[in-house]
Amino acid sequence: MTTASKYSVIWKYKVKPDSLEQFEFEYGPNGTWNKLFAQSENYGGSFLHKSDEEPQTYMLIDTWVSKHAYEDFINENQKVYSEISAGFEDLYLTEEKVGSFNLVE
Repeated sequence: MTTASKYSVIWKYKVKPDSLEQFEFEYGPNGTWNKLFAQSENYGGSFLHKSDEEPQTYMLIDTWVSKHAYEDFINENQKVYSEISAGFEDLYLTEEKVGSFNLVE
């Protein structure tokens, strides 16, 4: 992983109560998503945050060196990305892409 992450994609999830542990594992630092993304030298890590006020609500921040690097990786790995995504849909009630952000320097 690189430390020069300047681009973030942020996701918000409302997780099913009986799936919290599995969701935290799969979307956390040792989970399936991290293992997939870590194949890229342009990946800066993913950071999973759990809400204090709503324990079923999570924010996931995926970091990359650039938008271009992120989009290239997703395009090159679209089949695997889609399969993983479909496989985890039963863990949550809602998934929302909050947005994509560039680091202000």
